[in-house]
Amino acid sequence: MDQILLFLISSLVITLMPGPDILFVLNQSLENKKSGFLISIGLCSGLVIHTLVLVFGLSVFIENNEYLINYLKYFGAIYLFYLAYSELKNNRKTELKDNNTNFYLRGLYMNLINPKVLLFFIAYFPNFLFSETISISLQFAILGSIFIFQALIIFISVSFALNNLFSYLKIDANNYKLTYFKSFVFLVIGLSILL
Repeated sequence: MDQILLFLISSLVITLMPGPDILFVLNQSLENKKSGFLISIGLCSGLVIHTLVLVFGLSVFIENNEYLINYLKYFGAIYLFYLAYSELKNNRKTELKDNNTNFYLRGLYMNLINPKVLLFFIAYFPNFLFSETISISLQFAILGSIFIFQALIIFISVSFALNNLFSYLKIDANNYKLTYFKSFVFLVIGLSILL
């Protein structure tokens, strides 16, 4: 039980650190509460897939095939650079028409194309195995569920808090300066995946 509590506390700290996922949530939450919520659901759907990969042992295959990791890394960076470009190019009004599916898929893609997430899971979870009688796969599933649940709560809370702050300060989410800022954040996330 101590191991699980320690895992939860360390997971909360890691999730709150300014990494690609939390930056992505903040960046996309500038639109409205719904977009931030959908991004959060998408990111956590990606975490479910990473957890399943770990549980079913595919992590060993991925770990031993560096070309696959590099492919995901470069594809992820290119996708984020594309988002930065499209943020500047697209008219804000036309982009808002298809938000409902786009934001969920953006969150899902963002998580799946970042190989650092799976590599982090592979390195992180084994340190918190908590039982000698429960199978390792089941322990990974339990740890994954805890991580996903806390990440979802944090992402949605951060998203809503930022959106409420913008509403309170009466900041226009369609401001052209915010468009440049959002593009810049996409570039930073893309570069962080490459490094």
